[in-house]
This record gives sequence, structure tokens and C-alpha cells, in this order.
Amino acid sequence: PILCGDDGIPDYKLKQNEKLDKIALEKFYKNNFSDAIDNYLEDEDIVDLRAGFYEKFYQIKKPYYTMKFIKNNKVVSHWAKAYRGIVLKLIAQNNIQTIDELLNLNIKNLKLIEIKRIKFKNEILFTIIE
Repeated sequence: PILCGDDGIPDYKLKQNEKLDKIALEKFYKNNFSDAIDNYLEDEDIVDLRAGFYEKFYQIKKPYYTMKFIKNNKVVSHWAKAYRGIVLKLIAQNNIQTIDELLNLNIKNLKLIEIKRIKFKNEILFTIIE
């Protein structure tokens, strides 16, 4: 059977780190999908907007960008998802095609303060301005 967009599916709740029939989902995804994702992303610039938890499912093997949001000299974790969503919305609305375009994007209440390079990861640090 095929699941279509208008098919009703029952509600479910799968918690982080939960196993299905003794299968660790992060290992399953990492072992079975990494090569396909590598091939798909081979010629693409990558802006990784995943929450840290999901880094266990796939390890990016080429230079990429990620974001961290800082308020009052502390890393914001609770609201980081909302800020990542704001950035993603602006990327889509402004048809951002390159990292340079992203870095030059004026984002309300966010100011780019630094880019930290750690191996393949280029971490864009924003300070939250109120």
C-alpha cells in the first residue's frame, strides 16, 4: 500500500532515543541512508538547520554551515528552533542561493557576530537584539 498526502494516519508519539523492536533509529538511518544523502548533497552548499539531537542520524562529510544564537552571552537553546525557522523562511522568501547571500541577509533582531570554523563545520554565531 502507498501512503498518500490526504490519507489519515493515526496519532503517534515516538520519543527521542526510543527504539523500535530493539532497533536504534539513529544507527539505522546512519547505516542505511548516509551514502544516498552524501550523493544527493555532493554538489550543494549545505546550511544545516537541524537540532543537535539529529546530528546522530547523519554526519555531514563536507564543509557546511550551521547556526548558533546567543542572548546575554549565553547560547539560546529553547528558542533556537524558532530562530532557525525565521532564518529558513527568509532564505526561501529571498531565494537565497549562496552562502554569501545568506551572510549578507539582514535578519530582524539578529546580528552576525562571528563564524567559527571547526573541521567541516562553519558555525554562524548570531546575537539576539531586542
